[in-house]
Amino acid sequence: MLSRLDGIVELVTSSLVLFSSIGIFVLTLNARYTHAISRVRELYEEMKTSANAKKLEKELTSMVYRCHVLKWSFALLLCSSLSSGVFMLGSIALRFTDKVSAEILILFVVVSVLFIFSSMACLFIDVLVSLRATLIHIGKIK
Repeated sequence: MLSRLDGIVELVTSSLVLFSSIGIFVLTLNARYTHAISRVRELYEEMKTSANAKKLEKELTSMVYRCHVLKWSFALLLCSSLSSGVFMLGSIALRFTDKVSAEILILFVVVSVLFIFSSMACLFIDVLVSLRATLIHIGKIK
């Protein structure tokens, strides 16, 4: 019984490391999203009074697109968390009963990793769009 408990502790510990890293990624996305939303509000207010409405509109469009990309990144990360949670619970169930298929658990791990990579790809797109918005703001792109 003790070796079975040791295996469960090892399994839970590795899963907690995964959830912890997902949490750090969520904090990063949240900071970027909060900044993007604040900038959208600033740009919208500036557009009402500025003579450079065309330039501000381009920057605003880029920033709104950033917000959409970050929203998808959050959603994909949430899906990864859910998939990882199902994997962890299924793995614990597999230790106690042999009614859970190991192949299905492997599928959940693969899906979780794909969701994380997709979320990271969205974050990379956000970085590129952020650069474009910055270039519009400083006048390097007209």
